[in-house]
Amino acid sequence: MLAQLVEYTRRKGLTTETGFTTKEVRWLVGVSPRGEFTGLIPLGQPKPAPDLSQPEMIALPGYLRAQGHEAEQAAHFLADTCTVVFGLAETDEGGNPKKPEEHAKNLEKQKTFRLLLGLAAEGVPLLVPIHKMLSDPQEMERALGALKAEAQKKGKEKLRPTDRVSFLVGGECVLDRSDWHDWWRGFRARAFPSAGGGQMRSFASGELVVPASTHPKVTKLGGSAFGHALVTYDKEAFESYGLSQGENAAVEEALATAYRTGLDALLEKAETLGEMKVVVWYDREIPEEDDLFRDLFAPTGAEAEEAQALERARRVLKALKTGEAPPEVRQSRFFALALSPASGRVMVRDWQTGSLEDFIQAVQAWFEHLAIVRRGGDRPAGLPGLSRLFLSLQRPRSPRQTMEDYIKPIKTLQVPLWRAALNPSLPIPYGALARIMESHTAEVMTGAFLEALKAPKPDAEALGRIYARMGLLKAYHIRKGRRIGMALDPNHPSPAYHCGRLMCLLAQIQEASAGAEVNAGVVQRYYGAASSTPALVLGRLTRLSQHHLGKIAKDAPGLAYWFNTQLAQVWSALGPSLPRTLNLEEQSLFALGFYHQLAHSRLKGEGPQTPLE
Repeated sequence: MLAQLVEYTRRKGLTTETGFTTKEVRWLVGVSPRGEFTGLIPLGQPKPAPDLSQPEMIALPGYLRAQGHEAEQAAHFLADTCTVVFGLAETDEGGNPKKPEEHAKNLEKQKTFRLLLGLAAEGVPLLVPIHKMLSDPQEMERALGALKAEAQKKGKEKLRPTDRVSFLVGGECVLDRSDWHDWWRGFRARAFPSAGGGQMRSFASGELVVPASTHPKVTKLGGSAFGHALVTYDKEAFESYGLSQGENAAVEEALATAYRTGLDALLEKAETLGEMKVVVWYDREIPEEDDLFRDLFAPTGAEAEEAQALERARRVLKALKTGEAPPEVRQSRFFALALSPASGRVMVRDWQTGSLEDFIQAVQAWFEHLAIVRRGGDRPAGLPGLSRLFLSLQRPRSPRQTMEDYIKPIKTLQVPLWRAALNPSLPIPYGALARIMESHTAEVMTGAFLEALKAPKPDAEALGRIYARMGLLKAYHIRKGRRIGMALDPNHPSPAYHCGRLMCLLAQIQEASAGAEVNAGVVQRYYGAASSTPALVLGRLTRLSQHHLGKIAKDAPGLAYWFNTQLAQVWSALGPSLPRTLNLEEQSLFALGFYHQLAHSRLKGEGPQTPLE
């Protein structure tokens, strides 16, 4: 994995020099050539910036003191937070810092920040105005006033004490200039000399190298402003054979920086699944139309647009199999990595590799297994992206519920679902089936299910959730080796499936008899019991339906005939008796039968949608 990340970094031509990285800078402080504060400019862009690892931050004050300078706390160079650069703090109603001890530490960091700029300014004229401004109490007061004014504004764009700032001199951001690079390289070499030592075999290159004592942290995973370590050894249990720190996972400093740079670049365009970040890359450049990774996390756009993903997968796979695709594309390999943050460390949830053809074949199979007829019965519904699919396992999130709390009951399913998407031979986890059935049954019995399906103006979110659940139930049974189609199957072998169809028809018969648009009472009162003990419930409802069919026959004989033919078809498939009980898997087939029958009934010219005569 490390070697592939390094290769990706090289192929993309990303900057990998140790001591340099890309940082998100929210604000620029304008400085005149005479060292005067000229204004605060919002930026909100990533910029190339000097970088210190956590061990270097720890060692920095000691080095500065050894050189005769006063330094109690470490600070970054040229770009740091408003709390460090200007001493901005969150205050109470009396104007006092809410966290006085933390504020005192930040004021010490401010001294170090100013000291570093002063040392650099001795050899870099570009930085002289900045150091002059930071050393002038009057200019600092003006700058701090501007920061406080921005912090008091409302909305997402307001300034926060933790926002990172840098400087604008002569109309140009100093981070975009290279004037300070050589000074920074020299300073790091003096402050943090290489420990030397014996050579070891590198995990990233396979060469004999001097291992870096520590590795730079991944900064784009989220969850912490300090980043997360992918390779770490901060516990005694992680060390063996008398090795210490980086010797336990030998990687040379340059390649440690390279794999971090590559992973950060991938994480900037990562997809989210639950609490995980998922990235996919290839061992060579491939055409954009052959990259189906984004389609796995399909956008919630129009159904027609989403359906194109399956057709595209088929087209690309055909080109690979028939030799129409160029040789370099046919020989491509993919790498898929799922990560999540865990107390300052990167937790690798999943790592998969394979050929591009395998990947596209998996995507095609995944979409085909999930394909389900839309509520109108006339065409396939939009394919759900993995994120929507994952969240559909639960009922909708309440406004007061955080996303972390919302996904907590289902987060153990995120990795199995991701693996199932990339491996057609893997089953859909039983836990996903249980969660779907719990949520689905609850929404049917509250009326939300039928309301979403029958609403004249569809609720895209509610419908998407239904399509995702029905599609995943279908995929569950296909992965079990069972036959289940996208739409109604009159010859399906499972009695549970036809019990669901029967329940739907009996509810529609009462609805048509009453002349009402929707009579959710039957479904809401009996669905739960009917799906678990069909013989007990459906037999009684069938007897009651004879009265309603007689009434329909007087007003709409064509509709009564349609109902009778559908009932005869269902009873023919069921046989002489109804199942006494259904287990959870059979209840999911009941749900699919109910949904398929409902969608079939809504086809133009079919059943209950035909006007009463």
